[in-house]
Amino acid sequence: MSIEIKSMSKTSTMSKMSKKIALPLGVVLAGSLVLTACGSSDNGNNGAAAPSSSSPASESPAASPSASESAAASPSAEANMPEKPAELTIWPDDNADKLDVIKGFADKYTEKTGIKINIRPVPMNDQPDTLSLDGPAGKGPDLFYQPGIGALVVKGLVQPLNATEDVLSSYTPEALAALSQDGTLYGLPAVTETYALFYNKKLVPQAPATIADLEKIMQEQTDAKKQKYGFLFEATNFYYAWSLMGGNGGYIFKDNDGKFDVNDIGLNKEGAVAGGKLIQSWVEKGYIPKDVNGDIVGGLFTAGQVGAVINGPWAVQDYMNQLGDDLAVAPLPTLDNGNHPTSFIGVKGWMLSKFSKSPEWAADFAAFLTNEENSLEYFKQTGETPPVKNVLNNPVLTDDPIVAGFSQQIQYGIPFPTVPELDHVWDPMANALKFIVDKQDVQASLDDAVKQVQDKMKMAGAN
Repeated sequence: MSIEIKSMSKTSTMSKMSKKIALPLGVVLAGSLVLTACGSSDNGNNGAAAPSSSSPASESPAASPSASESAAASPSAEANMPEKPAELTIWPDDNADKLDVIKGFADKYTEKTGIKINIRPVPMNDQPDTLSLDGPAGKGPDLFYQPGIGALVVKGLVQPLNATEDVLSSYTPEALAALSQDGTLYGLPAVTETYALFYNKKLVPQAPATIADLEKIMQEQTDAKKQKYGFLFEATNFYYAWSLMGGNGGYIFKDNDGKFDVNDIGLNKEGAVAGGKLIQSWVEKGYIPKDVNGDIVGGLFTAGQVGAVINGPWAVQDYMNQLGDDLAVAPLPTLDNGNHPTSFIGVKGWMLSKFSKSPEWAADFAAFLTNEENSLEYFKQTGETPPVKNVLNNPVLTDDPIVAGFSQQIQYGIPFPTVPELDHVWDPMANALKFIVDKQDVQASLDDAVKQVQDKMKMAGAN
């Protein structure tokens, strides 16, 4: 038996970025991710989400000049690789359906190379804390699965991953940038996703193109006493609320040609305030209850009580099971300033552990897991879309109307800032949004949030 699967679990405090992305099934982001996101000078932000015309996605980590220096060379280049290890250990997320697919890929890799793959599932949000303990003790993985680079470099949990140009060129530059810091690549991307507008065609026959269209639906279909709403979303969840702030011209940390100035925080500037005021106006008009959460959004939408919601690809399977052919997906409607809301783009990938004793072969397996053939199969089996160019252009994805809705929104999304200081943003902004929906002053609420972010960074030694 070539594969060993063991389960591991651990209760820990989630990193806030992981919390927002670490979600189940997705069907998302088709060919336009390659055709527009890779070639757009403003990453689809229309100059609104960040003051710079460049995004971190414009950085493409340097490739190794030859296969002899590559950690992600194909198995055919084994002559240029170090001696094979007897085994490699990986920590995937603990999703049973996806584990079966990964196990199949691991079987194929063992057949090709003779290297045994130990698969030890660990909840994705728990992996950094678990690795901090298990890695130095010699019990860590060679590869682990994470949503972006976050604070992994600062915590000393990853090491640079070298790859040939052939390997790197197969992925979208945005996806590689999400797993890089200061131009250094630490993993290979497996899945990319954003959120968009789901709507029930029985209640909303045509997707609203503008916020004015959406507000008309809210006005006509909302009856809070009967728990019927034209539109709902998690208003106090910064992951979703950011799209309205960024689309109005807000920014998190100032982006200077792909380098983030963490001392220049835009969360209380004019654009972010405008987004906050828009959310507050919906609560004041009774369109959205101030205590709405994800369970309420999903439960009422699948019960046919809500015309449209904002959610991510992980919700597709559940929504489809309940609504069937009445379910549709569209990009988020444009704001009053004509800009598109700037949804976050998340990238999950296989990170090269700092504690791996076989980094070249671990990177080789990461490249195998995410190559074109396996990535297409992964999409077919899980519905999650890999940022592999040839897969994104495959008719299996491009002809799917659900995928098409997300792929249109991806044009206007932005990657998470690739700095560890992002971890300090989530809690203060969640608190600010709670004050905002509770009808407190928007500017003052966001000023307080920025002060909290700055204090947290000082305590962490960032400034």
